[in-house]
Amino acid sequence: MKHLIACIFVIIGLTGCVRTGNQPAPEAFKEVFFEPQHADGFRVLRSGSQLMLEVYSPDTARIVIPEGGFQRIVCMSSTYVAHLEAAGRLDRLVGASSPQYISSERVKEMSVPDVGYDGAMNYEQLLAVKPELVMLYGIGGPSSIEGKLKELDVPYVYISDFEEQSPLGRAEWVVATGALVGEDMRPMVDSVTAAYRPTAVEPVNVMINAPYSGSWFIPGRDGYMAQLLHDSGARLMVDEPEGVESKPIDSEQALYALSQARVWLCPGASTSLAELKLAVPKARFSGDVWNQTSRFYEDGSIRPDSVLGELKMIMQGNATADSLRYFYRLK
Repeated sequence: MKHLIACIFVIIGLTGCVRTGNQPAPEAFKEVFFEPQHADGFRVLRSGSQLMLEVYSPDTARIVIPEGGFQRIVCMSSTYVAHLEAAGRLDRLVGASSPQYISSERVKEMSVPDVGYDGAMNYEQLLAVKPELVMLYGIGGPSSIEGKLKELDVPYVYISDFEEQSPLGRAEWVVATGALVGEDMRPMVDSVTAAYRPTAVEPVNVMINAPYSGSWFIPGRDGYMAQLLHDSGARLMVDEPEGVESKPIDSEQALYALSQARVWLCPGASTSLAELKLAVPKARFSGDVWNQTSRFYEDGSIRPDSVLGELKMIMQGNATADSLRYFYRLK
């Protein structure tokens, strides 16, 4: 692991610290560089010209960032790739999980090595790209590959943007990623925050999702999708469950709610009305059906202002195919 010995980084867990090079001690980072207004999972501190990222999930960790940022990054989520592209630092991307499914045209042109995914990691490929840092996610706890990364002495950091339920909170994580590659993304977040304007028009009756494995799930009222819907002027035709978790409702109740809706959003894997009719044969619906594009799951998380703008156009009935990036109409 000689290629990793020269990597200048600090990762401080709950009980200790690993540090190489002439880096300031964590205690030296007393000045706040960025304190999120909507996100709960991180903040960025400063000591002179040097930054330290502090994250809180799944465990508290601190990463002292070398001058100019990390040069060789592996992303385990396409969202993180979108962060790097927004920061103008795709040149730092040396590996990704399933890059063939990433929508970015620039990434497709780069022939980014595929390092695999949880449960099917290609550790030989991971080591071959000589990462200085792996951007990692964990669902309900640490990633299943964390232990192996420790064994291989591969530095990693959790970027838990998906855990934020505020659309603006998810967007703020681009500041964390930007800091890791030496870019100040605070102006972008300021611009997105200023442009995110909830609608004040009369609510539009909406139904969301479609049966999945026999169950029709409705997003929790405090969750990310519910907040986007409310802010766009959507009124779900069923009672939303409390909290942030999606929960199933009775299929007959869902079908009745659908029949009363004007807009049907995100009907599962269906990409056409013919597919949707086969998937939900009992559906009685005559309005417009819109599904999410892959962009929604990539750069949509850092552009909630644009996502909200498209949803508002859909609710107001003036969306056209060439005006949308994150949604498309089923035909």
